[in-house]
Amino acid sequence: MKFIYLTIILLLTFSCSNEKDITEFEKILGKENSETLTYLVNDFESNFLKRQYPNLDTKKAYKQFLTELSKGETEYWNNFSKSSREYLKDSNLRLEIYSVPDSIWIERDPEKLTLSFSDVPMLKIKRKYLMPDGTFGYSTSESSFRYKEPIDEDSIIESRKNWVDINYVGSYTRALNSIENKSRFLIGYLDMRDAAGTIDPRLIAYRMLDNKVDLNDYFIKRLIVTEIVY
Repeated sequence: MKFIYLTIILLLTFSCSNEKDITEFEKILGKENSETLTYLVNDFESNFLKRQYPNLDTKKAYKQFLTELSKGETEYWNNFSKSSREYLKDSNLRLEIYSVPDSIWIERDPEKLTLSFSDVPMLKIKRKYLMPDGTFGYSTSESSFRYKEPIDEDSIIESRKNWVDINYVGSYTRALNSIENKSRFLIGYLDMRDAAGTIDPRLIAYRMLDNKVDLNDYFIKRLIVTEIVY
């Protein structure tokens, strides 16, 4: 009997702690952004998971999705909702989560490169992201790329338009860091994210399965949507 009482107390304590974390997360993220993120989660479950895995309940569908992805099975990638992609693209949430390309060009002038020993030409991407005060911040990166003369600049630039990076000062990152009761997976994920930036979705799927995350968890569902789906 004492064991049952103890179990009930632990469950109630965890539930209260989780609700507190969710409240703080949504407070930092903001009402509109929280609603956008919830919409994307609900749409992914109803528009993709139920159609892709009609014979599975939602939790098992999430697991099957992660299992297939961790094995590199991505044939269904184009089945994700295009309207939801556009919905996120047009929202403020995107700039809170990511640092997105603002302009892309191929630089041929060695004096305009950050690294003096870089070969030219180099690909340069100027990205923008939302700052905590609501203004835009900007950063510029440069990288080498494979090419043959003559360079098809339009094709190269077009292929990089979706090369996003992490917005480390945005409300989404701050909201994730505010979670007090972080799971082992979330701690490892945030450490990896801080060190490496964007992470291969297949690796995220593998790590989630390896850590046996709760696929009904509020935060896990949102990470799947932001880090894997969209």
